[in-house]
Amino acid sequence: MRAWKAVAITGAFMSVDVGITTVLYAFSHRDRGVLQDLRDFNIFDSVLDLWAACLYRSCLLLGATIGVAKNSALGPRRLRASWTFITLVCLFVGIYTMVKMLLFSEVRKPIRDPWFWGLFVWTYASIGATFFLWWLLSTVRPGHRALEPGAPGEGMDYPTEGQPKQEEASGATLQKLLSYTKPDLGFLVAASFFLVVAALAHLPQVFGAAFLPSSLPDSTSASVTASSAPWCRRRRASLTRTGQSRAACVPGDLISRLTSDTTMVSDLVSQNINIFLRNTVKVTGVVVFMFSLSWQLSLVTFMGFPIIMMVSDIYGKYYKRLSKEVQNALARASNTAEETISAMKTVRSFANEEEEAEVYSRKLQQVYKLNRKEAMAYTYYVWGSGLTLLVVQVSILYYGGHLVISGQMTSGNLISFIIYEFVLGDCMESVGSVYSGLMQGVGAAEKVFEFIDRQPTMVHDGSLAPDHLEGRVDFENVTFTYRTRPHTQVLQNVSFTLSPGKVTALVGPSGSGKSSCVNILENFYPLEEGRVLLDGKPISSYDHKYLHRVISLVSQEPVLFARSITDNISYGLPTVPFEMVVDAAQKANAHGFIMELQDGYNTETGEKGAQLSGGQKQRVAMARALVRNPPVLILDEATSALDAESEYMIQQAIHGNLQKHTVLIIAHRLSTVEKAHSIIVLDKGRVVQQGTHKQLLTQGGLYAKLVQRQILGLEAGTGDDSGGGRPETMRFPPGHQEPPDGHSEAPKA
Repeated sequence: MRAWKAVAITGAFMSVDVGITTVLYAFSHRDRGVLQDLRDFNIFDSVLDLWAACLYRSCLLLGATIGVAKNSALGPRRLRASWTFITLVCLFVGIYTMVKMLLFSEVRKPIRDPWFWGLFVWTYASIGATFFLWWLLSTVRPGHRALEPGAPGEGMDYPTEGQPKQEEASGATLQKLLSYTKPDLGFLVAASFFLVVAALAHLPQVFGAAFLPSSLPDSTSASVTASSAPWCRRRRASLTRTGQSRAACVPGDLISRLTSDTTMVSDLVSQNINIFLRNTVKVTGVVVFMFSLSWQLSLVTFMGFPIIMMVSDIYGKYYKRLSKEVQNALARASNTAEETISAMKTVRSFANEEEEAEVYSRKLQQVYKLNRKEAMAYTYYVWGSGLTLLVVQVSILYYGGHLVISGQMTSGNLISFIIYEFVLGDCMESVGSVYSGLMQGVGAAEKVFEFIDRQPTMVHDGSLAPDHLEGRVDFENVTFTYRTRPHTQVLQNVSFTLSPGKVTALVGPSGSGKSSCVNILENFYPLEEGRVLLDGKPISSYDHKYLHRVISLVSQEPVLFARSITDNISYGLPTVPFEMVVDAAQKANAHGFIMELQDGYNTETGEKGAQLSGGQKQRVAMARALVRNPPVLILDEATSALDAESEYMIQQAIHGNLQKHTVLIIAHRLSTVEKAHSIIVLDKGRVVQQGTHKQLLTQGGLYAKLVQRQILGLEAGTGDDSGGGRPETMRFPPGHQEPPDGHSEAPKA
């Protein structure tokens, strides 16, 4: 809500509150004026203090209104910071009003003055309104003039990827949680029906009557559980889709959300909310019976409840924050375990098992410390609530005895009231026992919703899907920076063209921006400046699935899935004839080793292709790209794990079978890039050279230095007197000559 609306509503309420309270006070004391009442004030007979409480409320709201009106950015923050203060004020006034009613009942028997009752009822209504208006003023949206750097404004409701979301109130989280259960509305309606009936069926037991079957609570639990199971399934599917759309998603974090958090939220829906609501309904019925027996003792009972509610609110906020910290700590521990297990070969090769186990143990120790804090907080909460209930029970016995002695209540009604009070205490104890789980589930739900609600940095909303694509790619003045490194430009004003039917090589030192060009061409990240065109159209304007069907990538570390080789080659395609799979495998020089396997193309590759060697995985990944017959093929160090023969055969396939395709090769080995039609040299995010292999060697510069270093390193590795030739992976085809000054030169075809 806008600030001026909240200010106007609050101002109108202050006027109404003061006016109504003054009228009610004046008519309830028609026999004496304000000055006389002030002079002869008696707490047992005067309500001047309630009128003074009205003025105090109005002063508080007036100050809050002025603060928000003057500064709509800082004012709401200060009101949120003073939330505990206004809560204490409202609770104190409410309890004081209850005490006032009891004191009046001792003097005026019975109390029949309608103005008196009107004043008391209006006092409670205005307390609730004050609480609500304080909340309303603390949540107003700042105007554009009042925004300060870092202050949340409009359009900030949903953070982008990597940006933390502002903490929501528990009620908002529960409301969002329930909104996701709409598909299971039938189960929830049935659960609510059984819940209400089961709760009310327990109330007549105080009189020794039981007329409904005891299986009703089981029916309630069954209905709630039936609704929570599909909710958990949908949220896990939603989390998986969300994680797949993220440019950078920590696996351990996502796994923690999929397992621990969703399970905890499912328990919240199926167990804690069930117990919480059932006891809440039971409390409502108990309160009705208690008021019918004695309204005075009921007021004594409810004097302690505001204190319990305030303590519960403070405890709940603290416990929810602890719960979120626990979930984050579990996510970090899961990420450590996932990282260690996925790199187990590296861990063993360095004999670092004990150290990794110690790292994981330290992460679990952090979880343990937070769990210990949760346990201590729950202990203090139970002690505080139990002590308050004990004080209330002692007060009931004392005041109830007074009412019996004075003839205002029978001893039988007192016993019935005490029994109901015990039932009420049991209900409150049950609510308290699940309150921790409720707040823990709310904290887990916030983490789940925070993950789901994060807006990805890349929104794939393109719709172009032409039937024919030539495959021309143009980089036009591209400047790019990763969000994790905002002060480091990875690419600076990069421009080049990839032409259909041509093989273009992208070379340069490590960190020069080669892989970033691939990421941009794959439309993984948004551009800072410039644009990338595919057949003259911005790459972001193409349909997401279509784009990755016409652009295939084979990376240096290909990822295979725990499926058959056939399924891995046809991955991402709905239907692929087996003949096309075999043809692609033959072009990638993978058919031979596949047929040597026991199950051939039906061989399971294992998790991440663990059953295959590095070279075999690269050839299967190459076949996966070639089976699509893509207009644009990207090879990012795709032959780095191949032997010379396999590399040569794949090069022949590239140059012989892909004449109409656009091919981009990223490699460090000269044998891979020297036959390219064009070579683009990157250095520190800039294009420094461009031309053929021979032209670039003639020019000198960075490319010639890279060639020279590779040849010198080759010669140093073989030795002068070894008599051996060059290593097979670096051998040039026949016809290449050494440079005249001892450095490598362009090989002559």
